[in-house]
Amino acid sequence: MVSQAYDALNRSWKSTCRVLLGDEIGELAKYEPWLSEHRVPLLRKKSALSQKDIYCATTDYADGAEFVSLDEVDYGKKFQPLGINEIKDIDSIVGAVGERFRYCGNVVLGNSSHVENSSDVQNSFYVLGSNFIYDSEYVAYSSYCRGSKHLFAVISDYSCDHLIRVFETHKQSRCLEAWKCYNSSDCYFCCSVEGSQDAMFSFNQKNKRNVIGNMELPRERYLQLKEKLVSEIREELLRNKKLLSLMEIVSASAKPMKLPKLESKVLGEDGDKAPIEAAFGKTTNVVLGKPLHDFESYGPWLKQHVPPVLERRSAATGKRMHIPGVTPCTLFPSDRLVDMDEYWQIGESTRLDEPDIKSLDSIKESVGKIAFANPNGTLGECRNIMLVPLCNTSINCYCCPIASFNEGAAFSYWPRTSKFVFGSALAFSSSFCINSYYSVNLSRTFEVDGCNNCSDAYFCHNCENVQDSMFCFNAKNLRFAIGNSQMRPEEYKKAKTLILGQIADELEKNKSLKWDIFNIGARTVGT
Repeated sequence: MVSQAYDALNRSWKSTCRVLLGDEIGELAKYEPWLSEHRVPLLRKKSALSQKDIYCATTDYADGAEFVSLDEVDYGKKFQPLGINEIKDIDSIVGAVGERFRYCGNVVLGNSSHVENSSDVQNSFYVLGSNFIYDSEYVAYSSYCRGSKHLFAVISDYSCDHLIRVFETHKQSRCLEAWKCYNSSDCYFCCSVEGSQDAMFSFNQKNKRNVIGNMELPRERYLQLKEKLVSEIREELLRNKKLLSLMEIVSASAKPMKLPKLESKVLGEDGDKAPIEAAFGKTTNVVLGKPLHDFESYGPWLKQHVPPVLERRSAATGKRMHIPGVTPCTLFPSDRLVDMDEYWQIGESTRLDEPDIKSLDSIKESVGKIAFANPNGTLGECRNIMLVPLCNTSINCYCCPIASFNEGAAFSYWPRTSKFVFGSALAFSSSFCINSYYSVNLSRTFEVDGCNNCSDAYFCHNCENVQDSMFCFNAKNLRFAIGNSQMRPEEYKKAKTLILGQIADELEKNKSLKWDIFNIGARTVGT
């Protein structure tokens, strides 16, 4: 039975294909395997209550955990308070309330409708097989999209429309296989193109028009070649129900041309770690009641659920460089990487020849000559940034794959508009957070996941407007609670002091902790 969501998306797919490919190429469902290739994986489970399918936006949850759908959560359910012997340490609490720990999937919030097989979707309409989708409509098999519409297999975009298989974009329109392209339109099989219109099989181009293989063409000539190439692309899709990605084409293509000597320097390694050490000490003191020291020694623990920063070498200069350990950057061929102070120079000095661009086959054979990919970038004013490959307007950050508008962050993925954040992922508009994930507007939190508008929260999952609470799952509007059970303030504060003392002591001794928010709900951990 065709759902309303699929039916609407199928119409959007056909319309988008007419825009990009000149004609329809068949039903959306026939292209699902190809379109789903690089989406951030969804975790599929069965509800412990109804046995219906549950989709979670992340796969970090430990085996043995139970799951429920957001629409099955009873936020008004009351629980008996815990006894004094049940709150003497973390293990006792887990033993007493572990049956209350069920992770929540199918999370669809705000003004949303017609969302299927997806999770972490807010204020969006007609979404299928996707995660981390905000303020968008007509989205299928995509991840990390905001303020966009008519997206198919899109990873990490903002304010875009009519895209198929596009990765890491900002304000893009009508694009197919565009990688790390910004403020551009009508781009096909391009990488690192900015402020440009009408580009095909081009790399490292800025403010260009009518470009194929980095070669600027007269408008009529460009349109003639584009029509031929798009026709061949459409025929290949009809025949195979997929295309080779731009990076797969590059990997099988000609060797890169010899480059002229470039002006280049190693970026983003040197800096002053003292402000980050001070931020870590202040954060641990605020969150745990005791300052911890030597933040780098806690790196392996803080990075457990955070994508890595990877070290590579520039294909142009051989210098050491770093890339985010996420799609699309991990898909760039390692022998084609160049750093952010090199790629514009390369784009201006490389181009294909006229015989190279006469057909899709000839381009596939030759495009490798100009194919250099840049996975890094810095925007705005960034100061004292170390090992942060993609950074926007931040200060005192260390070893974060992506950071935007932050101060005092380390070992975190994509904190945004946040301050003093360590070991966290997608903690937006938050401060003083340790190991806090996929949440908004947090203050003073430790090991929380999928929470909004919470403060002084520890080991909490899917909570909203919860303050001064610990070990709460699927809860709203609680204060002074442990395991979703309200306590007298003085009793809660006494228990909190004991638990935080245990956490700080274990961290100082082992530089890690047995429990985290992703394994505490598993029925077998620690038994």
